Amino acid sequence: MNGVEASGRSVEEAVQRALAEMGAARDDVDVEVLQDPRPALLGFGGREARVRVTRRPSPADVAAAFVAQVFELMGHRVEVEVAERDEGLSLTLAGAPVRALVGRGGEMLDAIEVLTALHLQRRLGRRVQVAVDAAGYRAQQEKTLVDAAREAADRAVREGTAVALDPMDPKQRRVVHLALRDDPRVTTASEGEDEHRHVVIIPREDAPART
Repeated sequence: MNGVEASGRSVEEAVQRALAEMGAARDDVDVEVLQDPRPALLGFGGREARVRVTRRPSPADVAAAFVAQVFELMGHRVEVEVAERDEGLSLTLAGAPVRALVGRGGEMLDAIEVLTALHLQRRLGRRVQVAVDAAGYRAQQEKTLVDAAREAADRAVREGTAVALDPMDPKQRRVVHLALRDDPRVTTASEGEDEHRHVVIIPREDAPART
């Protein structure tokens, strides 16, 4: 049941009746007042409040519908699977050519993440973290980063000197930091500014405090 109309002696009473009928919480619905209450004069002319209470769509539903619509405008029918996680929403796309879903170097996935997060913030009034993947691209990208980080750690230990990786975006740097967090031989730090910010892998004997 997505929405109902209810009446009561006050707006709040009408809302509570609607919530009870829907089995919903106050924070999960939108309320439209259809009629304000009016007290009777000399026993005549009184009327109850009347409201329409509608269940708000979940972030997952909003995200799935938005992404499907974006790709439909580009001429692709896309299936969107959404998983709700502690850190936000994880969307998996299928049904269209991989090139259309991923884009060059993952550019399409990046753009969809940004657009979907902005749409959710506008619709829900709060920020929701969004991760989007298709055909296992993100997982393969993460594996490549982890392998590169471990190879760089081996080199840093073998040569006894810090090794700087290529500039990365914040998500990529986080993957590297997490990949080497439990490696007792090295520590990691982010250095540089803006598009030049990168991860440096440092042998423990020569390691400064993490930044």
